[in-house]
Parts: sequence; C-alpha cells; structure tokens
Amino acid sequence: MSTPNKTGLAFEQRCISILKEHRDYVQAQATVRVSKNKSYKPDAVTDTELFEFKYQQVEGSVASKLTQAIIALQLMFEKTELKPYLVYDGKKLQRFIEHDPAFIRALTICPAVTLFTFEQFYDYVTASTDCNDREQEGYVEHTTACAV
Repeated sequence: MSTPNKTGLAFEQRCISILKEHRDYVQAQATVRVSKNKSYKPDAVTDTELFEFKYQQVEGSVASKLTQAIIALQLMFEKTELKPYLVYDGKKLQRFIEHDPAFIRALTICPAVTLFTFEQFYDYVTASTDCNDREQEGYVEHTTACAV
C-alpha cells in the first residue's frame, strides 16, 4: 500500500528537482490562503507559477483527487495570480483525465489551470520561462496547453 505513495513522492521530488535546476526560485510546500479558514499547499512555487504533481500507475485514490487539485489550483491563482499547473504521469491518470466527466468539467470551469503531462512539463521548464517566448515551431506545436 505504501508503494504508490513512495512512487508519487519520487515523482514530486523529480519534478521539483527539474524546477530547481531551471528556475531562479522554487519553494516546496508554500501555503496559499484562499479564504479566512482555508489554505492550500501547492507542491512547488516559483516566482510566477504554482505546481501540483500527481503520479499513479496502479489503482488507487489519486485519480479522484485530481478534480479537487484543479479547483484548488484555480482558487490559488485567484488569490496569488501565479500561473497554476497540474503535472501528471501514469497510465491510470491518463485514462481518468481523458474520460472522467467531473474532471473534464472541472477543467472547463477552471480556465487558469494548465494541464501538463510530465513530458510537456519537462519541455516547458527546460525550454523557456514563458510559453509566449517560444518559437511557434517546436514546443507550442505539440503542447496545446500553451497554444492560445
């Protein structure tokens, strides 16, 4: 039972390591107060971004937590104006993201949140600090999250 948690933690640490290597500033486990009685802790924060990292390869509860993560990221954006990203990896999550009606609906009502596969996240972080700085050939071509 602890293996998925350890795998998820390893994924989070890997993503944070990539951020630290390619961003001027990164903080893990910052707190964002969204109301008088409620705060959320994104997995990582840069000077301009909030990140949540989710990984799941086997059955478990992380998939159902993705919808909550999308809404929490939208609320944190509304309080901080830091661009929110949900980064995911794993076959179970991919199927959930493509087919779960509640998750798909959450994406539509949380327009500030960008959904990235791990590969898209890696390209985004290592190529530039801003999607608008990218050449139209290359990254934007295969990442719809930045194409507007």
